Amino acid sequence: MKKLIYIYLFVFFIIFPLSAQTTKADQFNGWVFYTGNHKLTEKWGLHTEYQFRRSEGFSSPMQHQIRLGVDYNLNKIYTFSLGWSYIETFAYGDFAEEIPAKYNNYKFNEQRIWEQFIIKHAQIGRFHYDSRFRLEQRWLSNVKNIGTTTAPQYVRNNDSEDGYWKYRNRARYRFRVQIPLSKAELTENTLFFVAADEIFLNFGNYVSSNIFDQNRLYLAFGWKFNKDTNIQLGYMNQFIEKGDGLHKENNHTMQVALTHNLDFSKMFKK
Repeated sequence: MKKLIYIYLFVFFIIFPLSAQTTKADQFNGWVFYTGNHKLTEKWGLHTEYQFRRSEGFSSPMQHQIRLGVDYNLNKIYTFSLGWSYIETFAYGDFAEEIPAKYNNYKFNEQRIWEQFIIKHAQIGRFHYDSRFRLEQRWLSNVKNIGTTTAPQYVRNNDSEDGYWKYRNRARYRFRVQIPLSKAELTENTLFFVAADEIFLNFGNYVSSNIFDQNRLYLAFGWKFNKDTNIQLGYMNQFIEKGDGLHKENNHTMQVALTHNLDFSKMFKK
C-alpha cells in the first residue's frame, strides 16, 4: 500500500508539473453527473452513469456521456467491471475559436468499450483509500455540419489516416481518499471530504506526439445520506495535452456528483 502511494506521488508531483508548465489555455467549466452501482446478487451488479458537461461555466455545450457496465464483486476488496460508453463531444473554449467558420458546428462522437478493476485498500484511521484501474478501447468519429437549417444533418469525415473510425487505446489510474468529518466513521448522515487524482495515458497504434493524455485532480465535500446515496460538490483541475503535442488546456471545473445505488437482489431471489 505505501509503495503504491509513493509511486503515484512521484508520477503526480514530478511528471505532471513538467507538462503543466506549457499550459496554453485556462478555461472554466461545469460538470453534473449521476452514478449508480445496482446490486443484482451477492457477486453481480449493474453500473449506470450519465455525465452532463458544459463549458464557459454552464453556458455552452461541452460533452454528454452515457456509461453502462456489469460489475463482478470477487469479495469486499476487489471488483471487476466490463462496459460500454457513448460520448458526444462539442467544440468548446479556445479550441472552438480555431476551427474555420464552415466547421463551426464541429463535433465528434465516440463508442467505447472499457474494463475496470477497483481495489479497496485497508482503512487507516479515518482515511478510506481505493484505487481504480481502467482500460479503454475507443472508436472516434468526426462529424461536420453540412446543413443550413435549424436541424442540420451531420456526416462522418472519412479523410483520417485510419478510415471511417479512429481507433485509440487509453489507460487510466485513479487514487482516491475519503475522510469523514462530522463523525468518526463514514456512516449515514455524515459530512465527508474526498480527494482524488487520475492520470490518463495513451498507448498502442497512432500515438504520435505524446503518451500523456490528461490529469484530473479532484477535491470535494460530500454528504453521505446512507450506504447507497451521497452527493458531492467540488473542484476539479483537468489538464489536457492534445494529440498534436502543441495544444494544451487547463480546465477549472465545478463538479456536482450524485451517487444513488439500488438493490435488486431481493427481486431476483423471488
